[in-house]
Amino acid sequence: MQIQPNDIVFVLNPNAGNTLRPRQLSAICHAACSQAGHNAYVVTTRTPAEAADAACLAHEAGAAAIFGCGGDGTLSAILQGLPNGSPIALGAVPLGTANVWAYETNLPNTPLAAIAAQLAALDGVHGETMWLDTGRVWSTNPDGSVASQRFLLMASWGLDAAAVSGIVGSERRSRMKRVLGEPAYFLSAVREALGRRAWPISLSLDGAAPFTVDAAMLTIGNTRMLGTWLEVNPRATAIDGELDLLLVEGAPWRALALSPFARYGWLPQGPGVTNMRFRHLEIAPLRDAPPMQIDGDPGPATSYAIDIEPQALRALCPAPTSEVLGG
Repeated sequence: MQIQPNDIVFVLNPNAGNTLRPRQLSAICHAACSQAGHNAYVVTTRTPAEAADAACLAHEAGAAAIFGCGGDGTLSAILQGLPNGSPIALGAVPLGTANVWAYETNLPNTPLAAIAAQLAALDGVHGETMWLDTGRVWSTNPDGSVASQRFLLMASWGLDAAAVSGIVGSERRSRMKRVLGEPAYFLSAVREALGRRAWPISLSLDGAAPFTVDAAMLTIGNTRMLGTWLEVNPRATAIDGELDLLLVEGAPWRALALSPFARYGWLPQGPGVTNMRFRHLEIAPLRDAPPMQIDGDPGPATSYAIDIEPQALRALCPAPTSEVLGG
């Protein structure tokens, strides 16, 4: 059986942090689509590459929408398979650890309710589909060739990325993530901050002269939140045609010390803490390359440029908010 035009495609990630088995989740997807008068096509993927391939096939077949059933990493994997400007609408069934995109867009927490709300947006009953910006990170492969990866939420360098890599690189901390959920990232950040030095990097925004900083953390936000706890880019919206940069200078513990302020949206501006907006950023490490993450998964350490892609993604938004989507 192949994907048909106007199908609703569901990409299931069985490794996401949820308790539903693929068979149960598939039944929920079919039931929600049947109630809304749509045909569901469900595919279980084991790797990000398989999810990207499924998205590419859905685009070529003319599917109406594609849902990532998992966490933000599942959505990111799907994004890699959708061409810039694809008419397919992206939806989410929040089953991951943090589910930042679902948090940012106020999606219902249960799978059936989340799917129903987004199908109502697709059909114009309640909510809408919106064209959103995406970011693109450019990097150099070991053989010298150039690669790129799109992101929906955020890319970061430094302490935050070290915390993500620490969880992925440790089976014990991966188990802690499954048990504790999002707080496991904070505990990983505490461990990674101890004894680390700042990462010297060079930055150039929108073609301006480069400047050098000793960075504890650098976040590039298309939306506001680092996880669902920390509002690190409070002015970011996914429709403004720009990306928002937060730079914390100094030792990594300084970024950790600011987290209680970011938790309540009170992140101070001043010496060593800077927010800026840009459309094109070039970054170069001056010593060891800082760790890097894209939408919650480790990214390439050889990244050297970041671009905004205005109105590149069509997404299902049943409850758009001014904080995230300008609606």
